[in-house]
Amino acid sequence: MSNFPPVSVRLILLALLALAGAASAAHAADFDLCVRGTSLDETRTARLLLTVDGADAASIAPRLGAELANHHFWADGAEEVDGAPYDAEVCGETIAQQLRLSIMLTPEQELEIASALAREDQSGLRAALARLPAPTVIVPASVHRKEFKELEPAVGEAVVDASGKLRYHLMRMYYATDRRATGETTADGHYGGDRGPLSFGVVNVAVPRTHERGKLESPSILRLEFSADPEKHVTLQSLTILTQDRWRAEIAKQATVLGNPGILVFIHGYNAGFADAALRAAQVSFDLKFPGATVLYSWPSRGSLVEYTADEQAAEWSVPDMQAFLASLSTIAPGAPIYVIAHSMGNRVFTRGFKALLDKDPSRVAPFKQLVLAAPDVDADVFRREIGPAILGKGPRVTLYASSNDKALAASRKVHGGYRRLGESGKDLVVLGNLDTVDASTVSTELLGHSYYQDSGTVMSDLIYLIRKSLPPEQRERFALERVTDAAVGLYWRFKTR
Repeated sequence: MSNFPPVSVRLILLALLALAGAASAAHAADFDLCVRGTSLDETRTARLLLTVDGADAASIAPRLGAELANHHFWADGAEEVDGAPYDAEVCGETIAQQLRLSIMLTPEQELEIASALAREDQSGLRAALARLPAPTVIVPASVHRKEFKELEPAVGEAVVDASGKLRYHLMRMYYATDRRATGETTADGHYGGDRGPLSFGVVNVAVPRTHERGKLESPSILRLEFSADPEKHVTLQSLTILTQDRWRAEIAKQATVLGNPGILVFIHGYNAGFADAALRAAQVSFDLKFPGATVLYSWPSRGSLVEYTADEQAAEWSVPDMQAFLASLSTIAPGAPIYVIAHSMGNRVFTRGFKALLDKDPSRVAPFKQLVLAAPDVDADVFRREIGPAILGKGPRVTLYASSNDKALAASRKVHGGYRRLGESGKDLVVLGNLDTVDASTVSTELLGHSYYQDSGTVMSDLIYLIRKSLPPEQRERFALERVTDAAVGLYWRFKTR
C-alpha cells in the first residue's frame, strides 16, 4: 500500500506550500545600507547589502545591519554602531559592495528588536540579536576573508588595485579659504598666498596603506623619491570648488548621519601653503579616526620661512573671515558637536575670530565642544588679559599644548621684543581657570619642534581621548598625562616620561 496521499490531496498540499512560499517571499526585502562602527581606536564604515526574509524589517534594518556587520565582520570591535540607507556622499563611491548578509527574521523577533531600540536597551538588543539564527555571510570570491580588516576603510574610502589589494585611503576634506585663486588648474597650485574672497570647496587626499600615526609621509631625496606616490605618501589628489549652500549641505549630512559625529575644524599655522595645510588636515583627521566631517580653514599664509611678517599681517586680516566662517559652521547642523584644532599662528586667526563671534552673539557658542590651542604663536600677556577672559568658561573645553623646546616660538619671542608666546612652557607657563594646560616638552619633536602635536604619536593619542571621548585631563591621567602642582604656576599637566 502506498504511503503517499491521493493525487488530489497532494495537489492541494503543493498549492498550499507554494502559497506559503510566495507569502514568505513577499516578506523578503533587500536593504542597501551604509554601516559604521566606532571605538576609541577604530572607525569603520562600509556598504552592506542586507537581505531579511520572513518579516518586514524596514524600520530596524539600518541598525540591525550595523549590529550584524559588527559581529560578523568586525569581531564585535565597535563600541557604538549606526546604520543608514546607502548614500554615496556619506559612505563613499568607491567602497565596494564587499559586505553582504542574508538572515531569516520572524515578526516576533522583529518586534523584540524594535522594542529594545525604542527603549535604548543595549543589553536587551544584544540578547535579542544573540537568539537570531546565524545569517548567511557572503564573501566576494576575489577577496579572502583574512583581508577584510585591511580592506575596510578606517576612515575615508578604500582604493584597491585590480587584485583587490588596498592601495590607499581617500579622505574627503572640506575647506574654506580666503586665499586668492592663482588660475592654475592643479589641486596643488589652485590657491596661492595672496588675499582673496572667502571661498569653499572639497579636496580628496590620499593616505597610504603604510601610514604611521603622527607622520606626514612625503617624498625624500635620500630615498631617491622625486615625486609623490599615493601608495607611499600623503598626497593631494583633487580639488572641487563648491557653492556655500552646497558646502553647508554636504557638511551637515556628514556631521549628523551615522551617530551625529559632528565636525572637526583644523586651522594651520605660519609657513603653510594651501596644499600643505590640506595634507596636514587629512593626516590629523585620519589619525584621530574622526567619523564626521573634517573642515580645513586656510588663511593666506605665504608658505615661506622668510615671510613671517607677511603671515602675521595676513593672520590679522583674516579675522573677520574667520568670524564669518565660525558663524556659518555654528548653524550648519544644529545638535552636531564642533571640535577645533588650531596650530601656531593660526591661533591668532581662530581665537580672535571666536572672540568676535561670541562678542556679537554669545548663543553661537553652543555647538563648540572642544577647542585645542596647539603651540599657539600668540602673545601670552594679550591672551591673559584680552582673549582668555572672552573665550574661557563660555561652554567649550579649551586645551593648551605648550613646550619649552619649541624653537619656532622662541624665535617668535625674539621677533616680538622678548614677549613670551602662549605656546611656550617653563616658569611663565600660562595656567588659567577653565584652561587645561598640557606641557608637551617631554615629547620628541621634528624640524623646528613646532609641530609636535602632529608629529608625535603620544600627543596624537592624547588628542584621541580629548576629541573622540571628550575626556578631561584628570581622566586622561591614567594614559599619557600626569598632574603637576607648582606653587608659582598652579596646576597643569604634562606628558609622562618613558
